[in-house]
Amino acid sequence: LSGLAAVPSAVLAEVNPKFPPLNKPAAPAPKPVVADMSLPMPQGLKGDVAKGHDFYMQNCSTCHGVTGAGDGPRAYFINPVPRDFLLKSSQQRLNRPALFKAVAKGSLGSEMPAWDKVLNDQEIADVAEFVFQAFIRDGKKGTGSSGK
Repeated sequence: LSGLAAVPSAVLAEVNPKFPPLNKPAAPAPKPVVADMSLPMPQGLKGDVAKGHDFYMQNCSTCHGVTGAGDGPRAYFINPVPRDFLLKSSQQRLNRPALFKAVAKGSLGSEMPAWDKVLNDQEIADVAEFVFQAFIRDGKKGTGSSGK
């Protein structure tokens, strides 16, 4: 490790961009991506909020919480923590297509399963529409405290 001290910071930055050269200021943080919230579900699907609610409460709330804050009873034991839909960043990025994809394909490196293995596209649209209506579009702003 002592040999690293002699390596110029510019070289380290090329190997790992997390280490910017010491003589250059860090780049400003990127502006948050704001998704188009008017986009419809994929494949022309229309989600049924009531059916989505029932599925969410039975299968999703144990991690994401009843209020969508990522604070369900299992959340304490999960790393990374479940997504908090109430965070401003979630409410800016998670439109219907993004939610549909997240439910269908899951999240690699997390405990979020790929529900397309057990649900059909309409059932996925139902859950995604419930989450969109309850937490993203009409959710309480800025009350979340954890999650991605």
